[in-house]
Amino acid sequence: MAQEYNAADRFKAPSDAIDMEKLEKETQKMLYLGVLFAVSFHAALASMFVFQQSAVQVIKPPTMELVIRRPRMTKPFEFKKQRVKEREYKKKEMTERKPTAEIRTKTVQTNMMGGMASFNMNTDMEIKTGDVFIPEGVQIEMATTREPEKQISMKEEMISLGDLDTGQYKAMIIQDPQDKQSIKGFIYIATLWGAQLEPAFPRAIIRLSDAVNRYTSITSKVDKHLFIDSSRIYDSPFVFLCAQKQFELTEIEARNFGDYLRKGGFCVFDNGNPTVEFGAAEASLRLAYRDALGSAAKFLPIPNNHPMYHCFFDFNDGPPQGAETERNIATGRSNSGESVNYAAHRATMTKQVLYLEGISIDNRLCAIYSDKGYGIKWEQETNNEPQLKMGVNMVVFALTQEGSIAQQKMDFFSSVQ
Repeated sequence: MAQEYNAADRFKAPSDAIDMEKLEKETQKMLYLGVLFAVSFHAALASMFVFQQSAVQVIKPPTMELVIRRPRMTKPFEFKKQRVKEREYKKKEMTERKPTAEIRTKTVQTNMMGGMASFNMNTDMEIKTGDVFIPEGVQIEMATTREPEKQISMKEEMISLGDLDTGQYKAMIIQDPQDKQSIKGFIYIATLWGAQLEPAFPRAIIRLSDAVNRYTSITSKVDKHLFIDSSRIYDSPFVFLCAQKQFELTEIEARNFGDYLRKGGFCVFDNGNPTVEFGAAEASLRLAYRDALGSAAKFLPIPNNHPMYHCFFDFNDGPPQGAETERNIATGRSNSGESVNYAAHRATMTKQVLYLEGISIDNRLCAIYSDKGYGIKWEQETNNEPQLKMGVNMVVFALTQEGSIAQQKMDFFSSVQ
């Protein structure tokens, strides 16, 4: 039977038999599976790099090999046993040394012509203990042997002041009672330092030392830094401090400074800002004395007839003017930084500093407070001669005052004949 012909199938192709909806679903499925595989693969690869421990390669530093060569023996090596001599202990007998003295005498004879001839005779005298023959009618004072704890006679031991200038003692002086300017010796002038204390105008103490050398026969030197809590302060008969800033003593510094003043010390505190009324430097300097001496720190004016003004140079009108009214005209500023007009106006409203203040312990002047700015004047090159001479008087008074450290040393090394 013949196949029935359909005109609609005339234009159909083989591809029309493909189910496009089914094919699309299968293609999407494969796409999703591919994307999932790719993401999983890359995630696994990334995690491998993240969690993999990287090995750090350390470069070995270059080394140097020390080759110690065996020594070459020039002689055959052999052991030799040596016998060590036993130590012998012997008792040494000490014999007392007998001092001898050479006495050189002169005899005078007259000849027939009336002339005189002298002959030198040397005699050795041996000093022995025992009975001493004293001619009748002659009185001889016998000197007893000096005990170790007694004083040393400089006259007997032939000790000079130059022999004592070894650095152990900071001052030794001798003054003629008949001539106050006839004084000789040596001194080490020191500047005080502390935990919060740094002196202003450091060259002032150098100029003061030069003035002592120039005006007197005392050999003056500048001592190294002297800290206020050091035990070396007890060897210094004169210490100086010029402060320009605020400071405060520690408890140890105040106690040590107070003991120094009570045991014969002498200190000069100078205000480095004299044009400022009731400034920080002045308050700190006065407080330092009060912390050190307590109720004994009584500031009293030093009268013009005080021995300090007449111990070497004479200051009949009291202390010379310092830097308390000095102004720098070139810069238009005073020492405290004020303008000239204001400083001059304030100077007319405040009284001039006419005196120095002192603190006495048992009628001994042990401390001076200066509100005159002498440290500023001492450091200047010119126009400071009166102020330097006042500083010389302070040094000489500190050395010659009864009860001072210098006098205590001299009382120990020299006895009254």
